[in-house]
Amino acid sequence: PVEAIIATEDREIFNAKLTEINERIAEGYPASTVDDAVAMAAKIGFPVIMRAAFALGGLGSGFAHDEESARALATQALINSPQVLVERSMKGWKEIEYEVVRDCNDNCITV
Repeated sequence: PVEAIIATEDREIFNAKLTEINERIAEGYPASTVDDAVAMAAKIGFPVIMRAAFALGGLGSGFAHDEESARALATQALINSPQVLVERSMKGWKEIEYEVVRDCNDNCITV
């Protein structure tokens, strides 16, 4: 249903859905100013990953190890996007992503 698509596209709704089923998520916050981004990084604790929102991981993203690097990354990210996402660093972890495609006959494949 359309509600499921909306839930996966809205970070806040998606995180709430994962919390409902007791699935752990990395701590993270959106920020719209450099000062807010630096404050969120300090709240989470360094290192953090900072990503320009709505940019699929590009446009000024990177790891911040201290306030100076957080300020530089946030400044760069906010040139390209109205928001920067500040998240706990998961560096060294592996990510596995599945995409499920279903047709009108209810046939499914996972890629």
